Amino acid sequence: MEAEAAAQSLNIPFHTSRVDDVLLRKDVGLVVILCPPSLHSQIAVKALGIGKHVLCGVPGGLSQGECLRMVQAAQYYPTLMAVLAYSLRFLPNMVTMRDMISRGYLGESVNLVDVRISCSSLLDTKYTWCCDSGMGGGVLSLLGSHVIDLLTFLQLGRVLRVHATLVTLTKTTDNIRGIRQITADDVAVLQLHLVAGTFVTITINSSLSGFTQEVTVCGTAGHLTARQGDLRGKKNGATKDEVFNLDVSENELGQQSSGLPSLHAAGLVRMVGELRDVFRGKLEGQQERTSAAATFGEGLYVQAVMEALRRSSESREWRKVELVQEEGGGP
Repeated sequence: MEAEAAAQSLNIPFHTSRVDDVLLRKDVGLVVILCPPSLHSQIAVKALGIGKHVLCGVPGGLSQGECLRMVQAAQYYPTLMAVLAYSLRFLPNMVTMRDMISRGYLGESVNLVDVRISCSSLLDTKYTWCCDSGMGGGVLSLLGSHVIDLLTFLQLGRVLRVHATLVTLTKTTDNIRGIRQITADDVAVLQLHLVAGTFVTITINSSLSGFTQEVTVCGTAGHLTARQGDLRGKKNGATKDEVFNLDVSENELGQQSSGLPSLHAAGLVRMVGELRDVFRGKLEGQQERTSAAATFGEGLYVQAVMEALRRSSESREWRKVELVQEEGGGP
């Protein structure tokens, strides 16, 4: 039993495969939801209703409707923590990049963001939800959602309209064939126009090996590039790059057993550490202390952008981002 094996390896005295067994325990104060996205919304809403703090995996749900229910539950219980595990926010180079943008390193305006991600396949060896785009699988949901959230974290403005090409190159494998076919996208080429005029290009390719990520932000006075955990910048007219951060994610983790890309795992470790400090602060009376973690409301916005991208890929046209404000509403 997977739960039992994990409990034994981590020296945890309690294990179960039933959600209610966890939610109804009085000694459980924080629920971490890392499971298929189809279960995220219902578990998060139920946990908040019982009075538990929630850290939910990404994406928040499979639709804006599911994410909206999470937002409403969080609003109804404002004293409870309700955040999403968008971990790139917590990488030191991304925190530095945001601070430098806000201080004007790039000049009066940011005109271009270019993101390139290459990695190995995100598919499991057997057919699971990761193989199905409708169940939350694919590079857009699992990697692209982090980049969309990063645009919010960097305070670059909301997305107005999008264009996307989502491609499934691997439709069968040696272990996945027959009546079941893979529908999860393994290549995504995305274009986004932001409200302030910034143009964003995102390319994700999961047909290679390893994991590399490069985020370049260009402004009127220069550019910043975050490659893996590094951050370098160059002012217009300068002869060489300035180094602001060096990659420490591999050293911080010490091992690669999480199954997550090292960047995401390093960010998640830092995120959990910050949330721990926030809880400690509240216990010590520091009620004003807050976390930089993504809220359920920000998760709803990410879902709205992803839905617009999927509609664009289907229609091969530019599409507007339309945020659902009430249940039953839709673009």
